[in-house]
Amino acid sequence: MATVRIEFLRSFLETGHAALFVRPIALGALTRAELATVIEAPGTLTGLRFEPGLVTRIVEDTGTADALPLLAYLLQELYFASGRGKVATFDEYRRLGGVAGALSRQADQLVTALRGGEGIEPILAVLFKFVTTEGTEATRRRVVLDDLSEDERRVVTAFVEARLLVTDVWEGTPIAQVAHEALFRQWAPLRQEVEARAELLRRRAELERWAADWRQAGHKVDYLLTGERLQLALQWLEGLESAGQDSGEIRAFTEASKRRDLAFLRRVSEGIGQYVLANAEQYPELAILLAMAALSECPPTPAATRALMAALPFSHLTHVLDGHTDAVRNLAWSPDGALIATASRDGTCRLWDATTGSNVAVLEGHHGMVEMVVWAPDARRIATASRDHTVRVWDTTTGRTLAALTGATDVVRTVAWAPDGTKIASGARDRVVRIWRADTYELLDELHGHTDNILGIAFSPSSNLLATGSHDRTVRIWDLAAGSVAVLRGHQDFVEGVAWSPDGAFVASAGGEATMRIWDVRSSAQTGLIRCHGTRVWNVAWSPDGTYLASCGSDNTARVWNPQTSEEIFALRGHTDDVWGVVWSPDGAHLATGSADTTARIWDVAPKGAESLQLAGHRGPVRAAAVTPSGRLIATGGDDAAIRIWDAADGTLHATVTDHQDTVHDLAWTSTEGRTVLLSCSSDRTIGLWRLDEAAPSDISGERIPTSDIHEAVTWRPGSDTFATAGHDRTISIHPGGDHESTESLAGHHDWVVGLTWSPTGTRLGSTSDDRTARIWKVNGSREVVTLHGHANWVDDIAWSPDARRVVTGSADGTARVWDTATGEQLAVLDAHEARVAGVAWSPDGFMIATASYDRTVRLWAGRTYAEIGVIGVHRGPVVSVTWTPDSQTVISASFDGTARLWPFQVDLDVLKAEARSRVFRPLAQEERLAHLLPDPDQ
Repeated sequence: MATVRIEFLRSFLETGHAALFVRPIALGALTRAELATVIEAPGTLTGLRFEPGLVTRIVEDTGTADALPLLAYLLQELYFASGRGKVATFDEYRRLGGVAGALSRQADQLVTALRGGEGIEPILAVLFKFVTTEGTEATRRRVVLDDLSEDERRVVTAFVEARLLVTDVWEGTPIAQVAHEALFRQWAPLRQEVEARAELLRRRAELERWAADWRQAGHKVDYLLTGERLQLALQWLEGLESAGQDSGEIRAFTEASKRRDLAFLRRVSEGIGQYVLANAEQYPELAILLAMAALSECPPTPAATRALMAALPFSHLTHVLDGHTDAVRNLAWSPDGALIATASRDGTCRLWDATTGSNVAVLEGHHGMVEMVVWAPDARRIATASRDHTVRVWDTTTGRTLAALTGATDVVRTVAWAPDGTKIASGARDRVVRIWRADTYELLDELHGHTDNILGIAFSPSSNLLATGSHDRTVRIWDLAAGSVAVLRGHQDFVEGVAWSPDGAFVASAGGEATMRIWDVRSSAQTGLIRCHGTRVWNVAWSPDGTYLASCGSDNTARVWNPQTSEEIFALRGHTDDVWGVVWSPDGAHLATGSADTTARIWDVAPKGAESLQLAGHRGPVRAAAVTPSGRLIATGGDDAAIRIWDAADGTLHATVTDHQDTVHDLAWTSTEGRTVLLSCSSDRTIGLWRLDEAAPSDISGERIPTSDIHEAVTWRPGSDTFATAGHDRTISIHPGGDHESTESLAGHHDWVVGLTWSPTGTRLGSTSDDRTARIWKVNGSREVVTLHGHANWVDDIAWSPDARRVVTGSADGTARVWDTATGEQLAVLDAHEARVAGVAWSPDGFMIATASYDRTVRLWAGRTYAEIGVIGVHRGPVVSVTWTPDSQTVISASFDGTARLWPFQVDLDVLKAEARSRVFRPLAQEERLAHLLPDPDQ
């Protein structure tokens, strides 16, 4: 047996290579004589002989449990120090530090060479990675090289070159490990580090064992941690990370466990919900992608549902037109609304189906970039302008070139077709505007005057005037009949885009100094200035009804503006480079944009959210919405002083009342004796009475009744033609039988009365005021029954329960409150909104309460327990009014976002998800998933 041990040991020592002791070698106890025999035997280390007595000294010094690796390392160093055929001497042995000191001496020398201003600690931190525990014993640990930083790799490389660490490939992955366990058992600095941080080693070893089990099981979810064990593992990992001792495998294991942990996933869902609510307008596509991921990959939470509802109203994108290989410089919508033409610097013009977004034709023939495209009024031809110095006219059915309009001596940048179909105009870098006949393509005229490149051109609606914009910083209005020209000066940089208002009274221009300017054509005066897009505004377009202006620019967005107030209505985000072109659909319901990112995109002007119906058309905030007792018609009113009458089934606009001269604050319907009457109040100090037949709602008539002060609230007595109004004079006025003059006045509030509603029995009134109270009044006797104290700010609205025993109030303190109308006792506080609660409504069947808030949400509450049911709708702006349809199935809300919307009381999440999927055109990027702690879809 001793012979076998000696032969194995001789083989081991002959190699002088660390790979032989990757695993511990159990040779049993060797006698000193056996060890000396092996060392002195010929060929043990080829060509190396020993000074007399040295082997005996070596054997005497080899007395520790790590004798074998220490001895191997010493003999290897003696071999390299003495050289082939030489004699190993005592002096060389002592210089190397002897058996016990050789390895330590080498490690000390390395540390001296490597240490910087931070001392030995960073080096020990790296070497500590190579130690783990088995039971109570420290042992070697494989370290994946890819887990190391550049500085850590530098330390490892030095120790590998010194043969204190070795590299290898383990399961296809490059790793390193200690060559001799003596490094952490004999070398004092690392041994002391291991002893001092034994608990950290134990925790890391435990985590690595769990992670290895998971890996060896093929990443089955059954091997992941949950609950308390997961929380403990996360605590341990945090300690390892702070010490720089974590590993990729541990991180992957704990991250996978977290993702499978339901409680954690709920927190992820909540976090995504909060992020989306804060960023839906800025990042609409990302908001939808995150909300969808939270709903499909995490346990369902109210926050995720609300997030999706919040994202949809900001998600305008409907199609991405992808096919060009260079910038989309310009685009045009066909007059019949069926097609979109795009002009690209890839030298082509493409035609797209405006409904499906599919590419239906590619028009090729230009020998340079295509800069602009325009449709003929009959939608059968288009004209394109190109850098090949030509304008080409195309048949859109066949794709054939009908004519090439030549004459320009430089790049042609612009082209326009007269609305009456008779002329085509172009502008070029040669500073000349050219006019052709649109039937024979004969050159009619050349207009000279610009002193630089011409980049914008547009005919007036009458076709008699032509507007051009130039890099000479001017806009010029050419009277084609008179031959005169007006020069509009004001831009401080180039002018790229020009557009006429539909009535021909104004021209808008886009400038390189980040402004959009509006000009009165008759006086040539600048009447508006909008600063936008940061550095460059590339183009501008009026909406077909003249209500809005669209612009596009260098900030990768298109934006829609109110040209009268310069207020931004919304922004279209999604392009990844400059947006060069913007155009409205003929019906004004959509926009299309073209970008340097090589795509064109189609957008909804008023994107649909979770609502079943959206009523859009007001030019400003909508403050009130009311539904007829039959449920057939809805009236809305707001800051534009208009009242609009809509079909409740399909949203058809039946009539618009424009008699009021200022904000419409409140609306109320009544139907008695076959008559349907709408009551309104306005800041113009009038009350309106408007009569119509529901069978012919477009035929509406009425009158305005002057008041001494502004009234903000109106209500009808149930089943009668008596109504009440209240306002800034702090009183409530009752008008019996529709009388213009009030016969009763209720006083007691100390500030404006802003909310008013009659009880279902018709015997009492409820009112709210900026004096922070609500009050219940007995009409017969004109006395106050009870004052409801408890709100901490203005009380905005009040609604009765169907049994008239309770009321709910909404306040600027962010709460709604339920009260007993007989005693004034506060029964419940509905506290979930994050801002002012401006509207409240009790469902006709009594089962639910709806609340509307400045936090943009519509929420439902149980009518008996007052528990929150959830969010059923989200607007783009504050919600200020809410009411129920008579069947208690739908909530109608009015918002400062300019719309009224109808919400089913039950949210159909599947419908929402389907709508959301149609709005996104890419998956979540891996880094986006990681940033929001979403599960890895591949695991």
